[in-house]
Amino acid sequence: MSPSRLRSLVAGYYMILVPVAVLTVVGLVMTMSAHTVVALGQGESPYRAGMVQARYALVGAAAGLILAHTHRLLGRAVAWSALIGSLVLQGLVLWTPLGLDEFGNRNWLRIGSSLTVQPSEFIKFGLALWLGSVLAIKKEALTRWSDLAVPGLIGIGVSVGMVLAGSDAGTVFVLGVMALGGLVLAGVPWSKLAALFGAAVGGGVLLIATSSHRLERFVMAFNPDACTDTLGACYQIRQAEYSLASGGWFGTGLGASRAKWAYLSQADSDFIFAIIGEELGLLGALAVLALFGVLGFGLFQVVRLHPDRSVQIAVGTIACWIEGQALINIGMVIRVLPVIGVPLPFVSSGGSALIACLAAIGVVFGLMRTEPEVAAAITWRSRRARRLGAVVDVRGEVA
Repeated sequence: MSPSRLRSLVAGYYMILVPVAVLTVVGLVMTMSAHTVVALGQGESPYRAGMVQARYALVGAAAGLILAHTHRLLGRAVAWSALIGSLVLQGLVLWTPLGLDEFGNRNWLRIGSSLTVQPSEFIKFGLALWLGSVLAIKKEALTRWSDLAVPGLIGIGVSVGMVLAGSDAGTVFVLGVMALGGLVLAGVPWSKLAALFGAAVGGGVLLIATSSHRLERFVMAFNPDACTDTLGACYQIRQAEYSLASGGWFGTGLGASRAKWAYLSQADSDFIFAIIGEELGLLGALAVLALFGVLGFGLFQVVRLHPDRSVQIAVGTIACWIEGQALINIGMVIRVLPVIGVPLPFVSSGGSALIACLAAIGVVFGLMRTEPEVAAAITWRSRRARRLGAVVDVRGEVA
């Protein structure tokens, strides 16, 4: 690998690490802020939501760290196991009493008396690894429908179908973005991509048209004049707009949101970007957008420069997942997309989503380390930073 490519890949490593770390910390703070009023109303500690999210962040960070340092194990067996395991969990949600219904979706798996898991978040993780594994070995064979369908399209179809069976349209759209990104990176001919995209659009239209609830949300997003029932179907959208608009340039101040006083539902999850815009202002909201932009560019650097085709597809699919989901979440908050209930990656409350995203970033680092020169360069820089820290500590003690 040329020195310039190596430097760019190592730079991409830090362009991923720093935004993820900052976004996770922002998520912990904003989750606690957004949930404070609800917690006090329920007689709980105002710090409870932040502490719970911090525990999930530690679990996700530990999973990511393990995956980053077991890069030699990230092969086909792990990819198949990750996807099949997540689909089995989703099956338990759909077809056993352990499944929970909430907000019209059957999406959660009850474990014990208080713990719940959302397997669809781990389907995203498994699908990204799996697509990188199975599409990379096909190569030129992807020009034939039979080779494209087995196992690629079948795996995508099963994943989408099982999530759709739980009525989770938001996750279905995210999986569609991931699948399209993986197929593009795998080199599927544009004629076949156009046919698949047309089929996906047709399926999306059917999904919306067959549900009065989804159709209503779609119409309200793209036709402002239709949003007249401000105390009914339009309530959530209007409150998000009021929250964002009241923030101004610099915000009302951390913890000073008015919308979280039971005006805006799901303030700590699906609509947390509205709370960020209200408390931290336009500048805070733009800073969050910038962090996602830097993260996306860092992931793109890995896709562009890494020589391994399976790494390119897997990392590109993860990038489509995280960046696409962020755009969908922010788009629905600012009312350019319909409300479909997807969290803002690393920021919204929710243990399954946070753990899955942090584990995916760990996979990205692990896949980067499959290139020996990259692994050596990252290790060298880490050791150099530790030595520099030790020197600073020693000088501080002497001083």
